[in-house]
Amino acid sequence: MKFEKPDKKGVFTQIFRNISDSGHGMSIMFRESSTVKRLIPIEFVGGVLIGLAGGFIPLEYLILFAVLILLFTVEILNTSIEEVNDLVTLEVDERVRRSKDMASAAVAVWHLVYVVCVFSFLFCHLAKFPWWIAILGGMQ
Repeated sequence: MKFEKPDKKGVFTQIFRNISDSGHGMSIMFRESSTVKRLIPIEFVGGVLIGLAGGFIPLEYLILFAVLILLFTVEILNTSIEEVNDLVTLEVDERVRRSKDMASAAVAVWHLVYVVCVFSFLFCHLAKFPWWIAILGGMQ
């Protein structure tokens, strides 16, 4: 196999094309995914409102934001898996159904993680248990 030098002239063109493709993919998700359009914003607003009422600290909001980013990412992967499965066959196939169900389960797990985080943080504030001190600074 002969070594070929990479084409350095097209590097920036490829980078901008990749960014453009990613933006296009996100716009598809925001236009077409009911989870992205409805459920994630409801979870976000609910988490913020519960956080304001419960007195969440910035670290907790940061954790919730990270979970939402992971949820959004898994939703994108789920949608792409479903689209590829539909492209491969339109016939009823048990393997396709199982694949779609597993991808959907990954999304459900991250929805659950978000809800558990919100209510765990709220419980800790109501119980006056500063979990961040216990974890980061050791228990006194």
